[in-house]
Order: sequence, then structure tokens, then C-alpha cells
Amino acid sequence: MASATKKLVSVADESALRKKILETHAYDGGAFDTKSVLATLEGILNLVTPGVDSNVNGPTDHVEKLDNGIMVPSGLETLPDTLPFLLHKISCVLTCKCSGSDSHSSAMEILKLLSSYTWEAKIVIVLASYVVDYAQFSLLTKLYTTHPLAQLIATLKQIPQNIDHLSDLIKSKLHTIVSLINLSIEVTKFITKFNTLPSKYISNDAQPMVVALAQIPIAVYWITRVVVACASQITEILGITQVISSYTETWDLSSLEQKIVSIQTTFNIQLDLCYKYIEEKKQIEHVQTIKETIEQTSRDSTVYVDNQKILQLIIYVKDGSLPLASGPDKTTKVGVDVLKGKTVLLLISDLEISYDEIFILTQIYQASRKDTNLQYEIVWLPIAENVDEEFDKKFFDLKKKMPWYTVEHPSLLEAAVTRYVKEEWHYSRKPILVALDPQGKVSSPNAYHMLWTWGNAAYPFTVSRDLELWSSQEWSLKLLVNDIDLTISKWMKEEKVICLYGGENYEWIQEFVTTGKELGNSAGIKIEMVYVGKNTTKERIKKLSEILGGRSLVWENPAFTWYFWTRIESMMYSKIQHGAKVATDKESGDYILVEVLNMLTLGGSDQGWGLISQGGGSKIARAKGDVILKALLEFKTWSVEVKQKGFVGALNAYLAGRHTKEHCNRLILPGLDDIPEMVVCTECHRPMEKYIMYRCCNE
Repeated sequence: MASATKKLVSVADESALRKKILETHAYDGGAFDTKSVLATLEGILNLVTPGVDSNVNGPTDHVEKLDNGIMVPSGLETLPDTLPFLLHKISCVLTCKCSGSDSHSSAMEILKLLSSYTWEAKIVIVLASYVVDYAQFSLLTKLYTTHPLAQLIATLKQIPQNIDHLSDLIKSKLHTIVSLINLSIEVTKFITKFNTLPSKYISNDAQPMVVALAQIPIAVYWITRVVVACASQITEILGITQVISSYTETWDLSSLEQKIVSIQTTFNIQLDLCYKYIEEKKQIEHVQTIKETIEQTSRDSTVYVDNQKILQLIIYVKDGSLPLASGPDKTTKVGVDVLKGKTVLLLISDLEISYDEIFILTQIYQASRKDTNLQYEIVWLPIAENVDEEFDKKFFDLKKKMPWYTVEHPSLLEAAVTRYVKEEWHYSRKPILVALDPQGKVSSPNAYHMLWTWGNAAYPFTVSRDLELWSSQEWSLKLLVNDIDLTISKWMKEEKVICLYGGENYEWIQEFVTTGKELGNSAGIKIEMVYVGKNTTKERIKKLSEILGGRSLVWENPAFTWYFWTRIESMMYSKIQHGAKVATDKESGDYILVEVLNMLTLGGSDQGWGLISQGGGSKIARAKGDVILKALLEFKTWSVEVKQKGFVGALNAYLAGRHTKEHCNRLILPGLDDIPEMVVCTECHRPMEKYIMYRCCNE
């Protein structure tokens, strides 16, 4: 084996080897039907493998079935006329010149014979030559006992009389030979795949192709070496002892197998990279198509008479498929044509969309069904990263909770659509609502904040409609609470004093509510109190209900609290999207935006806070927990002004100037998109320092 090692080392330098291999190549531009030849080889190996089982998969294309049931390759009439001559020439090298020549020299001689052919054609021809010789050997062994002619030929060639009784050593060699040839054919298939990749999406200059194409000549050489080695093994089995020493000492088949496996692994990796490269190019092309179509619609609303073209680009529709699920259990399949002539809100989210969000959106959506003037539909487009059994289970659970349309399955959203949604509509895990008008024009890239702020009043969900609604608004309890709770709406109509409060300290909450109720009783003022703490859970609701004993309204459904704070956040984003800014010493700002940010600052604190209003009007008093509690406790000191200024006016007069210099306020904003450039402190009204805070609360 020492000489074998030396031989291997002598050709180990692949850079030098590649140079020698390339010197044998002089392609003349001729065509060669490699597919038909390769399919024929697979057919042969499936029919003749004496003593061992072939691992070659049967040919799946280029095959036809004869009357006797045997599957044979089709298109054999297209085989090149020069093929028989080439097979004979290579066979001569394999069987006649092996004595006295090493395997490297034999391989190089064969490559020179095939210099004018493509690399793919070379390896197919080399394999064909060996498989034909091997098949003849196999055929003789099978017909030995039944066909006189075969017996006579086998006798002259001294082929073993009973192949089934061959020694274990010979059977092992045959198994190794077949395994190596099968492996070589699989590697050859990789080479053919590289040559059939669509040039529209990947050129030979693309990095994955550069690596693969550089490896192909090396692969052709080593497979030729495999064929030479396998031919020598058959020669040994036939008993031609003169050549045994030349090959069996020089070559270890297991070393060749390792080399071919290594090449196969490289090709497998590069082919996968090529497919990803192609997919990337296709995605970019599809994204551009979507982008251009939507932009064209935006420039000229007469381009498309309805929204079908846009919807079919976004939702996978092919061959009249029905991609949308409808009905209570989402068992009814419908096409996108059900959305024709309507405004469409595309609800885009992952599976982390909250049940609170679905609950509130359901209330708004179901209310719209009672008004024939609201011609809009919602379609859920779930964004999926990895689809597995657990994903499917959660997906089906969520879509059954949605009364609107959903896609039948996330797989109907192509990767290019997901990419477009992220790049052009700036989706980033937080749900968005993209509004399309009846012609498919994007009337709002995200009507999410619009819908939460105004509900169905935002229809048809255009920027102009949002501005119109803001133009008639002032900061008031009615704007803050909207119609979340009918009880509060009733109190506002009755012009009662209403106190919203929050915080996580149960002792402070109990003292604050008790103080407020006692003040109201002593002053003859009916004060209604509502707990709207931001981090409300079912457990917190239960405990608050127990300690407050009906003295304060506590929303039993946490979704109401979620909606309350989500609306405030949506107001902030909506204002910022319209260019609103916080007032500074040099320029005026948007008063509503300032108050919204103040509310978010209060809500982001673990400490208590309170907000008091007379009915749903714009006169509002607010302060942090210790300040507002002290104000109520010292009611007698400012009660004389209540008659003149009203309860809220007198309270505000008391609070004015009582903010302490020592304070620490924080503002937690969800996400990082469209955050305001400046926020003023609720205590000293100076700009707050800007940090990024990440928070996770599980209670």
C-alpha cells in the first residue's frame, strides 16, 4: 500500500491537477444528448446487477414501457452516431491498456479522447462505456446455465459458472463496484442540474455557479478514475492475473469512494446555494412586479377597474383556486372575487397577534355589518417563518376566532409577498392594516392606528379622512375613552365627575378610592371611579374587585384595558404620521399629542396616578399618585373655589405649581417606528432624555 499512498500524494495538489485536466479540454461546440444516455445507463443498472442489489433509482423521465412490461429509456433514436465508436475506444483503454499504466495516466488518456465534448458529456460517455462492459459480463452470468451461446462465450472468457456461489470476497467487490458507479451517476446528475439552471435568474458569473463550475472538471477526472478502478476489479474477477498487480496494489476503492462523496457534498451545497440565489432573484422580480403594479394604480386609478389584479398578486391565485376561508368554522373556501367593489383591509400579522386584539377588532367589524354604508372587508394575511405541526394548530385556532376572511393557509402567501410587506409596508411583527380602495389603490399603508382611534368612523380609511376627524377634535375624556364602556358613556352624558386611575400598589389604590368616595359624599359630589391600570390581568381584576368592593368600576374583560391604552398609542402614532410635534420654547406644538404622551408617561409608571374630568368635556385634571391623593385629602383648602371654577377647575388651580423638583418619569413606547423626537416631562415640562427601553412583563 506504500506505493498506493505515493500515487495518491502525487496528484493531491488539485491546483496543478486542474491545470492538467483543463489542458485536455477543447470543446468544439457540438451537442450531445446526455439525458437520454444517462437514462439508458440507469435502465441498464436496474436490470443487470449480478449478485447484488442496485441502489440506482429507476429512471423517472425519458422512459417508456414495452409490451412485456419492461421499462426502457425513450428517445434512444436520438443517441449520437459516434457513441458506439467512443464506447469501444474507452473500453480499449479500460481493458487493453491497463497493464503497465497507472490509473491516473489511463484517466488522462480517456479525457484526451473526449477533448471535444462538454464536461457533462465526457463523464456520461465514460460511465456508459463501463456500464456496457459490466452489463455484458452480467448478462453472460445470468444466461450461463440456460443459453448455449452464453455458456460457450463464458467458457472462453473463464467467467465463473454460478454467480450465486461466488466467494464473499468477490461479492463484496461487486457490491463496492456497484455502489461506486451508483454514486458516480448521482454526482453526474448534479452536474447536469447545474447546466439546466435557468440563465434568466443565474449566470455562470454568480458566485455559487463559479464554485460549482470550477469543481466540475475535477469531478469528471475523479469519476473517470473510479471507472478505471472498477474496470480493473472486473478484470481481476475474470482471472486476467497479468494486470492484478498493476491495479489492486495501486488503488483502494474506499479512498475513491471518500473522494466522490466529498465531491457530492460540495455539489449538494452549491446546488442548494444556486437554488437560493435563483429564489432570491425570483423574489426580487416578483416584489418589483407588485411594487410597479401598486405604484401604477396609485398614479392612475383608471388603470384597473377593480381590486382583483392587486389581490391576485398578493394572495396566491392559480387555476381558479379558492384561497380564502370563510364562515364560522372557516370551512368554506372562496375566491378573491368576493372582495370585488369593496374597500379591503389586509390584516397582516404573525401568530402572536393577541386575543384581546382579535376581540376588539371583532367588535368593530361586527358593528360595521349593521351599516350598509360601510362597504369594507378584512382579510387576515398571516406571516409565517417556519410552518410545522404546532404552527398549523395555532393558526387554525386563531382563524376560527376571526369573523372576517382569512387565507386558507399561510403557504398561499409567497415569500416575495412577505418580503414586499416588510420592505414596502414596513411590517415588523406588530400587526398592520393595509387599506386598499375598490380599485386596488393603497389608501393607507397602515390604517391600524386610524381604526383603533376612530373605529368605523374612519371608513374609507384614507389619510384625508383621518385628518378630517382630527380637525374637529379637542383633548377630552370623550376622546380618551370613546365608547369602550357604555356605563362611562352614560356617566359622561349625565355630566358626572369621572375619575380614571391606575397603578400597581394595592394599598395606594384602596386609599385613593376610599378618599375619593368620602370626598364625594361630604361635598355632595357624585364621583365615579374607573380603574384603567395598564398591566391588567384576570388575576389583578379579581383582586381589585375584592378589595374595592364595588366602589369603583373595574373592567372585567382585560381586552377593554388593552384597547384603552392601544387607542392612546394609536393617537400618538397617528398624530406623528401627520407631522404633529411637541411644543418647545421656540415654536408651538400639538396640544393633543402632548396630552397623549403625558397619558403614556403616567401609564408606564408602576406608581399610582389619577385623571379627573367633569363629564366628557375638555376640562381635565391629572397628576401622579402622591400628588392627586394629597389634593383629594386637602379638599377643604380648595373647596371654596369649586362653586366658581367647578370641581375640575378648582382641582387644577390647586395642582398648579405643586409639582416637586424631585421626580423621575419614564415613557415606554411599543416598538421603535415613528417615535417622537421629543417628549416633555409631565412634572417640569422640560424635554425628557431619550433612551430605548426593552420590557417584558409576565404576571
